[in-house]
Order: sequence, then structure tokens, then C-alpha cells
Amino acid sequence: MHALHIFTLAIAVFLFVDALPYERPKVHTIPLKMKPITRRRAYNVSRRATEQITLDQDQPDLSYFGEVTFGTGEPQELYMLFDTGSADLFVIGDECISPACSRKNKYNSYLDDSYKRIERSFQVNYVSGAFVKGTCATTDIEIGSISVETQDFGLVDTVSDDFADYTFVGIMGMALSSASQNGQLTPVTNLINNKALDQPQFSFMLGRDADNTPSELTIGGSNPARYDANSLTWTNLANNNKGLWKIPLDDCFVGGQPLGFQDRIGSIDTGSASIIMPIADANALYNKVPKSVAVGKGFYLIPCSTNIEIGLRFSGMTWNMDYRDFILKQGNDCYGSIQGIDTGSDAWIIGIPFLKNVYSIFDQDHWKRMRSDGGSSHDNDSEEEMPDDSDDDGYNEYS
Repeated sequence: MHALHIFTLAIAVFLFVDALPYERPKVHTIPLKMKPITRRRAYNVSRRATEQITLDQDQPDLSYFGEVTFGTGEPQELYMLFDTGSADLFVIGDECISPACSRKNKYNSYLDDSYKRIERSFQVNYVSGAFVKGTCATTDIEIGSISVETQDFGLVDTVSDDFADYTFVGIMGMALSSASQNGQLTPVTNLINNKALDQPQFSFMLGRDADNTPSELTIGGSNPARYDANSLTWTNLANNNKGLWKIPLDDCFVGGQPLGFQDRIGSIDTGSASIIMPIADANALYNKVPKSVAVGKGFYLIPCSTNIEIGLRFSGMTWNMDYRDFILKQGNDCYGSIQGIDTGSDAWIIGIPFLKNVYSIFDQDHWKRMRSDGGSSHDNDSEEEMPDDSDDDGYNEYS
């Protein structure tokens, strides 16, 4: 299949980790489709491979999710949101009595032979204000055909109303493990520790519903059929990234004109339906959008005929959003998909409206592999543990 022209951004981030030189295993690629997901058990995957997972959507281009199988005995296939903006794994349990838990296909720990409760509370608070609460536990999970044994997760019995309208019943955080609010190692980190992946990478292609383009998550590498390898551009993670995929942002463009933003940081977040920036930055941007009007809660009313192009520049390269991804239509009104919200962080949140226009690669371990290729390294006989990313020089790739 030929690469799609619009998916030309690959983002890869690399960590500083002391461990044994990385042996190159096979890659697991997991396709993510925008239609009901079916299990793929007709082929065998070696211990080290690439897995491709098909993604579905709740509402057009709002959130992208796929199946994760929890437990043994009576394995339970549950829809999970794959979120690069957080680092905790949780699933809604069948004892949840919150209104948002009703009419969901919840996880039943009594059917799971691998389930082990941990006597510790679990809680995650998201930037949006959403939250979940429950207890910590471990079990075996499968992502596509990749098995992850003894995976930490939160068994949730209380959720905020934000989850009521979503099909998915849990979130799989895919930020770095050090960002976990509950001290978890993420499933991706566990797979890397167990040398189960060809490369310590995962990649996203988020399709656009209007164009009927596919959506997929690839774990263990990337899908070269989706992008031009010669067009990849790499960007270091920002200092003090706190375990999130934060990268330096050179500037923002409206209709091809630079806004002159400097020293901005963008957090790449597949779980965000919007692009979020501080109010002052949003005001400066919408001042360049004809007939836009601030209407509260960070939103701006724009003409439905708006066809202005918004671009973001990373590492000297600019990627433009399709103008359709800038328009959120509600009834007869249209709003910009960029919100102005003071979240308590100076980092922008670069969400789905931008990520639909690029192919993104996230690499957790480039620095270690660079050392094993000839750079200096520290000898360490232990397996890789939770990365210390307090001052990681991360690396992002765009094309």
C-alpha cells in the first residue's frame, strides 16, 4: 500500500536508560481500524515481533481505541483508549456504581485466574478534570497478539461523568512510566524490559472519518507502508519532560504567517480531542482567524466556511493541518478545535486535530541503542527498570 501523503510526521522520543546493550528482536505491528474490531488468532507471532492493532472511533475523529484482552481462565476483551498523554492503565470493574459506568462491558475480576489484588488505592486525575478511583492489581493482558504478564493496572469502581458517553471502558497510558500517578510500569515498558519487541517503539496513524482512512497502532516499530522514510524528522524531548512526550515547538502559523511564538513546548497527546494552549496564545492565534469570537470555556466560534490552514513547526519543519480538522461543527455553529485553557502547565497539548495529519513514532530507548552502537555506556547486569526521565534528552521524528 502506498504511503498516504497527509501522514508525513513521525515522532520518536528516546530515553536515557542504563541497561544491557539492546538486542534487536522482531517488531510487533498492531493495526487499528475504524470499524468493529475482530480478534486475529489465525497466525503465530514470535516472542519478538511487531504488532499492528486496528483502532475504532467513538464519534468521528473524537477518540481512538482498540481491544485489550484482560486475564486468563475466561479472557475478557475490552475496549481501551490508547493515550500518550498519561502513563496509567485502568479498567472499569463490574462493581463500579458511578452513573458513567452503566451500560458498559465491565471487567469481572472473578473470571480472571491471573488477577491479584494489591492492597493499595489507585487514582488518576486527568488534565481535563476527569478522574478515576479504585484499587491496584496485576493480571496478564494481551494487546492484539502480544502478551504482557503480571501487568499493573487499576481496577476502578468510581469514575467521573466524563466517561459516560465513551465506548471504551479503560485507558492504557503510553507516556513514559515515570509519569504514572500510581508507580506503574506501562505495558510498553514491560514489553521492552522483556525484550519482546523488535524496537522500543510504538507508532500511531489516526485516520480521518470523512476520508475513510484507516487508523492503527503499531507496537515494536512502525509501519513503513504509511509514510515516506526519507521524510522523517527527529526532535529531542524537552528537558524536565516529567515522563510525558513533550517536545520543543518552534512556532505556530496561521494562513502561512508565523505568530512569532518562542520557547513553547508541545505535549503529544493521542487522548486529547483538541489542541490546548494558554489563553494568551489562543487569543493571538484567533486574532488571525477572520470573524472568530471567544465564547467561553476556552472555545472560539468561527465561520463554518473557514478554510484557513494552521501549521506547527518542530525542528525547523512545518506541518499543516487540513482546514477541516480545525472546524468542530455543532448544530448550525462551528468552533475551532484549538482551545485556550490555563491548565497549570506552560506546555501546549497537541491532540488529535493535528495528529490526524501526521504519522507519529514514539521511541523509548534510542539513547541506549546509540550507546551500544559505539558510544560510552555503563555496565549494568539488571533488566531495564522504570526510566528516570527527569532530564531526558528525548528525540522526536517528523516527516
